[in-house]
Amino acid sequence: MRLFAGIELDAATREACVRAQDQLRDAAFEARYEAAEKLHITLAFLGQVDAQRVREVEDAIDTVAAATQPFTLTLDKLGAFPHERRPRVIFVGARAHGASFRNLATALRGHYETLGFSFADDAVAHVTIARHKGGSARPLPMLDIAAAQVAIGAIVLFESVPEKQTTRYVVRHRAPLGRDATT
Repeated sequence: MRLFAGIELDAATREACVRAQDQLRDAAFEARYEAAEKLHITLAFLGQVDAQRVREVEDAIDTVAAATQPFTLTLDKLGAFPHERRPRVIFVGARAHGASFRNLATALRGHYETLGFSFADDAVAHVTIARHKGGSARPLPMLDIAAAQVAIGAIVLFESVPEKQTTRYVVRHRAPLGRDATT
């Protein structure tokens, strides 16, 4: 199964991301826009994982979540990978990730690395809202978006399930933050 660990969005944050999609559509920016129910923040993409390893993947989430206090993250910018001049992945992201997000992502990825997973890039606090394939995309429009405060209270293990022309994400496991933390 194809798995990734991430953060679910609350309704207000999801709606803020949908409004950003609407702003891009209004600016006639052509892309394949993500469905609202798929919007999330990825902490660690694991890829194909054998079903027999799911428990150890969940255990890593439980360990990191228990030692991490809940926190908030501000999503306050529109951006793109690899960059705004040639956007392939368009996102709503955080100008400042903050120590809490970095520590959470680093700890989780560190546990996964001990299990044999590897990561080419650092985690970036962002919600993918659209994708553009091909080389003809115009630069990302410069738009002001409303900032959204995300309450980070759990780590979620998602399974990416293929469907006809897309995928859907199924929650396989959820671990609340701060169960064992003493501060």
